[in-house]
Amino acid sequence: MDEPEPVEDWPDRPLSEPEAVDRVEDGIAVWVMDHESGVRSVAVPPDAPEDAVVDLVLETERAFEMYSYTRGEWLDYGTQRKDDEEAPPMAGTLESYRLLAGESETAE
Repeated sequence: MDEPEPVEDWPDRPLSEPEAVDRVEDGIAVWVMDHESGVRSVAVPPDAPEDAVVDLVLETERAFEMYSYTRGEWLDYGTQRKDDEEAPPMAGTLESYRLLAGESETAE
């Protein structure tokens, strides 16, 4: 996997859940990870909203786009195409995430 790239048009802070929901306009579903308090205390700045989102997967018709807020900026961790038979299935990854918005083709 290539090095993650900064996302230029996202804020330089964690998204609130309503802001993450707005990302569904770019796809069909938005998945977020609910971190335990130990991880949140390190990853989420003190002035972030209580419902701060720091890990997000945007599901589109053709792929999964993975983003993470790290050290003060959003990073794009790449895209996994749904038709890539050599890639591991996203269902296992998404078990750690919660469907926040949209209608996923992966969710049961």
